[in-house]
Amino acid sequence: MPKDVPARIEWITLALFAACVAVWCTAAFVLPQVSLVLALPLLVLALVLHGSLTHEVIHGHPFPSFRLSQALVVINPGLWIPYLRFRDTHLAHHQDANLTDPYDDPESNYFDLAVWARLPWWRQWVLERNNTLLGRVLLGPVVGQLAFVRADWAAIQAGDGQVIKGWAWHIPSLVGIPLVVWAAPMPILLYLGACYAAMSVLKIRTFLEHQAHSVARGRTVIVE
Repeated sequence: MPKDVPARIEWITLALFAACVAVWCTAAFVLPQVSLVLALPLLVLALVLHGSLTHEVIHGHPFPSFRLSQALVVINPGLWIPYLRFRDTHLAHHQDANLTDPYDDPESNYFDLAVWARLPWWRQWVLERNNTLLGRVLLGPVVGQLAFVRADWAAIQAGDGQVIKGWAWHIPSLVGIPLVVWAAPMPILLYLGACYAAMSVLKIRTFLEHQAHSVARGRTVIVE
């Protein structure tokens, strides 16, 4: 539970949510009848904005009621990450003492040297490419998703109820959003491509965000 829940409704943020939904609906239902070339970038923009707004909800915005805020994003049109899992892993990531730790930071791109040495050459090659900006944009979504699903699957097999709950709450997104898109003039494969492109854009923000450092306060990068 975040500590920075606002004292009153943040109307500007709420208006941004409404704009995000309006742009998504326009890109999925209206523009495809005019031009898919116009619809695709607008759809990517809406999905990126939704991802950023989801991040704001995790940190307590825009309602004084955290549950009410979560209701805005529990359905994820971007499909990739279950909201509850994003919430739990991201809040764990914000434990500053664990930033960049390959074991305790769930969003770290770092590896234990002993673990790295045991990886097959092709996986090392992919991960090295993933540490370039171009690689993070092109490969980052699938590299990150595979690692995320692998860790969650291990937790599910171990009987972790919180992880099971997170994925159970994601089923309406995985089923409902494709059904809605199926009824729209937006081709489903193009929609899935937009989801990938949106995650690629979000990977740009996280590319240069944290670095290994002996002191915790040095692990967050400031880009001027």
